[in-house]
Amino acid sequence: MHLIVSDIHGSEEGMLLVRQAIEHFHPEGIISAGDQCPDPLYSAFYSSLIAVRGNCDRFYEYYDIPFPPLSREIKLYGKRIVITHGHEAVPDDFDLQKGDIFISGHTHVPSLYEEDGVVFCNPGSPSRPRSSSGPTAAALSDEGLFLFSLLDFSTLKAIRFSF
Repeated sequence: MHLIVSDIHGSEEGMLLVRQAIEHFHPEGIISAGDQCPDPLYSAFYSSLIAVRGNCDRFYEYYDIPFPPLSREIKLYGKRIVITHGHEAVPDDFDLQKGDIFISGHTHVPSLYEEDGVVFCNPGSPSRPRSSSGPTAAALSDEGLFLFSLLDFSTLKAIRFSF
């Protein structure tokens, strides 16, 4: 399972919630859709992410942390996954096909839906949520993808994969 986060904005409170999710789920990896705005205290955490750069991620240039790309494509659980923050690149910029997963952040509003066979996920934000769901994140496994509350780990929405 991979934890998906976005828009931490260097927040100590947001990092605490992400750390609690890591302790709860024990993910094999963490995907970030940008705006980590890294605090040097967590440099080991930020350098271990599968991350993209958000519109607020200029702080990387001040620390010894690799500067992430604006977008990236990876393959996990047999799925092509496209990751971008969402402030510049949008879904139409990629040749998304049935079975692909598109992950973005930027809005701080969690969403998870499927359209024309493509799954779209925004994990929301652990530090500056802009929805009634509060602080949120998402998780990806070989079975599917789900959004959850970082306060009690309850599932807010889930999509199961059909192979």
